[in-house]
Amino acid sequence: MKIRLFAVVVLFFSTLSGSISSNVQVAEANESAASAKCAVLQVKKALERSKAVFSGEVIREEKNGDVKTFTFRVDKFWKGEDSPEIDVFVYQTARYQSPFREGDKFLVYAHEREDGTLTVARCSRVRDLRYAEDDLKELGKGKTPK
Repeated sequence: MKIRLFAVVVLFFSTLSGSISSNVQVAEANESAASAKCAVLQVKKALERSKAVFSGEVIREEKNGDVKTFTFRVDKFWKGEDSPEIDVFVYQTARYQSPFREGDKFLVYAHEREDGTLTVARCSRVRDLRYAEDDLKELGKGKTPK
């Protein structure tokens, strides 16, 4: 009886991990928590589940307690508002410090918070634009904001 139960549990988790692995990849977290790992969605799923997907340069950074607001000058967008500037809010902790820095360019997959603002977190699919070539190919042309 115990062996059958064990076999069922093993089968369940191996099936579950197989279905998860087709939609996510395990990625190292940023340098502040290099030993931590998390599941990062593949491009197609990240696009589907994000409220906004865009590339742009960080032009402003403001801190209010543990929350930083990063304002991006948008170069292209694939999903979300047609806006030349977008604010992204990041709750920073000891385990997660935002990779965004003024003057740097990123490809951002942002989620919507309960209050309607955009955010990213430790396991969000955020890419330094210099290393986002594969994502950009998969996303396609994109649109230029008005």
